[in-house]
Amino acid sequence: MASPFGGHPTLAHYIAWIADNGGHAQSGFSRAKSGSTQALTKIESANGGAVVIVGVAHGDRLEPTYVAYLDRRLGVRSPWFTVPE
Repeated sequence: MASPFGGHPTLAHYIAWIADNGGHAQSGFSRAKSGSTQALTKIESANGGAVVIVGVAHGDRLEPTYVAYLDRRLGVRSPWFTVPE
């Protein structure tokens, strides 16, 4: 996916790609003990991998290291550039 930001996907783009490949995501809010709320998203891949993301908005661009983290946790290889370990 080409973009003026070097091809870094947004979280929404990543979720759409997961959904197109048999996975799904759920989003909601969680309330901390302090009373503040945080956005959270649970993503599950078709092969059973799962990750919960806290505090990242769907419009936020993901750095290559974060894409690599998500790919690793979900057991997938997304089409975006990642930084190897």
